[in-house]
Amino acid sequence: MAYLGLIGIGLLFGLVLSGIAVAFILMRSGEGPLKESLFGSDSRAPAFPGASKPAEVAPEADKKIKSLLEELRVTQRLVDQGRVEREQFLNAAKAGKAEIDALRERVAEREAQIESLQAELKEAALRQEALLADLDGRTEELSRLSLDLRDARTELEVAESGTALTNTQMLDLQRERDELAGLLEEYRTGSHARRQQA
Repeated sequence: MAYLGLIGIGLLFGLVLSGIAVAFILMRSGEGPLKESLFGSDSRAPAFPGASKPAEVAPEADKKIKSLLEELRVTQRLVDQGRVEREQFLNAAKAGKAEIDALRERVAEREAQIESLQAELKEAALRQEALLADLDGRTEELSRLSLDLRDARTELEVAESGTALTNTQMLDLQRERDELAGLLEEYRTGSHARRQQA
């Protein structure tokens, strides 16, 4: 920013000096009381006499003219330099603008990608909520099935226990029946033998 300020001051200074030089030349070549008061009573003498009529110039005026011409050349160089620097600045500004436009396009692309990812994230969140709700339902169903299975196991164990007890009782009854049948057979055999002896 300071660099631009220096360029502006240099351009302004060059324009002021150029204006002073042009005004000086115009007043010197013109007519009127202003010229007479500034340049003396010989107001009809031309400002730039031709080669055929060499004008007598006072040494001080010649030095002033040379000094002004030198200042004019310096001013012209400053103006040219300022013009070159201005063109360089404009080129740099164009390049910067192109880079800014490219960066804006990239930012717009990134924003579009971010919006797309946010939409996908929302859809994924909705799917996750639906899956969690389904999982909760299945968990409840699994809990019910687990309870039913435990009850069924308990009933099966009770039934198996009852079956084992029944089997044991049946075996005991069969053994007692066999014993009674044996005793009955012995009694019949003994009774038949006694009848034959009698």
